[in-house]
Amino acid sequence: MASAYIYMQLPESDEVVTLGRLDINRGIGAFVYSPTYVNQRGWVPDPIRYPLRGEFHEGITTNSGIPGFIRDAAPDGWGQRVLAKAAGSDLDAIGYLMKSTNHDRTGNLMVGTTKTPPRGVGQAGMANITSLEDFIAFADNIQSQFPRQIDVVARQALRQRSSLGGARPKCTLRRGEQLILAKPRDRHDDFDVPAMEYACMSFAQVKGLNVAKVELHRGSKNVLLVDRFDRIAQDGRFRRIPMLSALTLLDSDWQAPERNRWRYAAVADEMRRRQVPLSDLHELYKRMCFNALVGNDDDHPKNHAIIWQGNAWRLSPMYDVVPTLDGESPASLSMEVGSSGRRVTRENMLSHAKHFDLSIEQAESVLDEVAGWEAELITHYQQHLAGDELMLASQAIGAFRLRE
Repeated sequence: MASAYIYMQLPESDEVVTLGRLDINRGIGAFVYSPTYVNQRGWVPDPIRYPLRGEFHEGITTNSGIPGFIRDAAPDGWGQRVLAKAAGSDLDAIGYLMKSTNHDRTGNLMVGTTKTPPRGVGQAGMANITSLEDFIAFADNIQSQFPRQIDVVARQALRQRSSLGGARPKCTLRRGEQLILAKPRDRHDDFDVPAMEYACMSFAQVKGLNVAKVELHRGSKNVLLVDRFDRIAQDGRFRRIPMLSALTLLDSDWQAPERNRWRYAAVADEMRRRQVPLSDLHELYKRMCFNALVGNDDDHPKNHAIIWQGNAWRLSPMYDVVPTLDGESPASLSMEVGSSGRRVTRENMLSHAKHFDLSIEQAESVLDEVAGWEAELITHYQQHLAGDELMLASQAIGAFRLRE
């Protein structure tokens, strides 16, 4: 049996406490809250599925035995590739969780082997941005072999495993009192994906959607720079913001072959259960329409989240939105958009309007508004993209599907 202690930085506080212990035996998990924390009747990330109590939550089978709210703090994609490279082989789920360092985890949870959180846990310094070219070179090498000599930025990158940002190469860097996620072009990319993501997300920002702030660094390879919205700078330190992915809200397993829980309406229902403001449900619906507009069919539930803000759960800023590279508008998204599944049609996208606190008339107005952005989107792409990237992004546009 493998075990790990789960630490948590309390919301709106610098204090780090032991939240509980996770035990995993042959892929079956059991989680128990710390008796001290139970006596304090403290705040917990997921009181719906893991309410605060003294008894074990047993028989956890999703995500290889790891509760979703803890799995959100585990490495994913790129982080697992770095860890597997360092270990010389793949690890099991709790191995990836334990081998990660705490300063770069998504949200406000950390992991350790002692009952009491180590002093200063999770506050290791991030490398200051001096040259993104150093990280670009490191990202290139990690996909073949570790360089024999690596500089300070690369060594900092080597210790990072954050689940934020998905499978693509990434690194959190410090710029003054700001943390940013750097996502360079992958060595295997045929196209400039960072430029395409920047064009897409910057347009969403122009149109008033709540988007993580982005910049595009142009160098030997383009690098997308994204604000780490799950951190707040305070007195030289960074306070962690609690964050739950939509995958966790849906209590879904990332590795499960059946993905019938992946529904926008179900995410909206879970947000409502957590008393997220109705305006955020409206925003989620508009984001669903935006994904159809730009042809982002990688809109899976890890690419949606809620964050704890102002003593309430709120929809996080939009992140990881990229037009498909298939050369045509995708007929379906990753998650179900209506009663007829994942297919992008006007009728289907209207069918679940009530889950977002929208009447059919209000939902139609949103669809018409987003579809009406088509000409502006093309102009925006022409200002920020060229060549194959402009062609692919333009071909991915699915405004016609919102009208049909």
